[in-house]
Amino acid sequence: MAMEVVIYACQQAAPDPEVLKAKWGRGKARLRVLSEPCSSKVESFQMLRTLATPVDLVWVLGCSEKSCLYQDGSRRLGSRVKYVQRYLEEIGLEADRLGRSVVPPGDDRNVAAVIKDVKDRLKVLGESRLRSKGKKGKRENE
Repeated sequence: MAMEVVIYACQQAAPDPEVLKAKWGRGKARLRVLSEPCSSKVESFQMLRTLATPVDLVWVLGCSEKSCLYQDGSRRLGSRVKYVQRYLEEIGLEADRLGRSVVPPGDDRNVAAVIKDVKDRLKVLGESRLRSKGKKGKRENE
């Protein structure tokens, strides 16, 4: 099974999810983009629940605090990401399985750089241990 990445994308920072998918291209890892009206709408439990599925990396793409339509959205998201990363460490998972980037709205060059960073991190981390545990459980029950 191919590795999988989920990007929660602020509609202002990445108005067209297809642009993210096009910049991702084809390869060993699959990308799923979930559009959000604002990155601040991504809650801690969503990030954790997504990481608990067969996903190897979760990334949240938001706009800068100055550009945020919801005023404090980007700042709130930053706090949530740090909280979830601390939680991941406490339960013995890599905090780097969750990341966040901030880009100016419509800045395709920065979006391309984010995609490169996400791919690089995925290459370093490899497959999530949760994914491999899920495979074992399925084999034992079959």
